[in-house]
Amino acid sequence: MKDNCRNIYRIARDTAGLTQERWAENLGISTEAVRQYEAGVIMPGDDIVLQMAEISGQLILPYRHLVRKSRVAAAILPELDDELGLSESVLSLLIQIDDFREDGLQKLMRIAADGKVSQDEEPGYREAMDQLLRLVKLAMSMSYIK
Repeated sequence: MKDNCRNIYRIARDTAGLTQERWAENLGISTEAVRQYEAGVIMPGDDIVLQMAEISGQLILPYRHLVRKSRVAAAILPELDDELGLSESVLSLLIQIDDFREDGLQKLMRIAADGKVSQDEEPGYREAMDQLLRLVKLAMSMSYIK
């Protein structure tokens, strides 16, 4: 668990500008619990994580916590990039939407016309789906921009 919790909880506390003691007070938990979260010994409960996100303004914290907490979530949710700024994210999303509209959309419509993906259509289907997943990832990342 130590590597898996690589300090999203500490980042939230640092962002809030609080000591471990003040953070613990704000969350209504012990300082020892904060230390254990930040050391990766234990994971906080979902309610605590929601409080951390609210206090710190780190809106992506619950998402990252969920990915670390659940193997199912880790397997199906994309890794989000919250480092991009709003302008860069919007432009990247619009460019990818345009690329998909020009190439992927037509490809998917042709493949879906008969209701199945044949063996020879599989590479094109995978390519179009990869484009769609990149769009979803960018759109989701944008929802966490401050």
